Amino acid sequence: MKACFVPLSLCVSSVFISSCGSTTTFNPRSAYPPDPWVKGYSNPDDCIGGEKLAAIEFDLPSYPKSAFRNGQQGWAIIRLNVDAAGLTQNVKVERSVPSGVFETASRKAVEAWRFQPPAKPLSDCRVLLRYRAGEASLGG
Repeated sequence: MKACFVPLSLCVSSVFISSCGSTTTFNPRSAYPPDPWVKGYSNPDDCIGGEKLAAIEFDLPSYPKSAFRNGQQGWAIIRLNVDAAGLTQNVKVERSVPSGVFETASRKAVEAWRFQPPAKPLSDCRVLLRYRAGEASLGG
């Protein structure tokens, strides 16, 4: 697991994982869809990405094998709460493009994340996960 004690958006901007441990080359069959404006999905009091979150443990999702094989690229906006102990709660996919491709991998990865316990529980946090060129990364 990766360890980090700085805001999530800062600590993972250069962290990428490759797809599925595959030795084959990713062959994109579609253009990467434009990133969403994550704040457009939230209210002013919601926490966005690393603005209020300090990651202690996180692994980026594995690129779904079928998406890798099919050359699919996209992203998912994940909504989550962080309880007083720093554990994720109520992890949901807010939106994903293309639909039905990256939701499961995104949700499972975020459910396992752990954060530095916040001063008070956080609700409606949003994180952008990108699936591009056979690698998963966090959006900024």
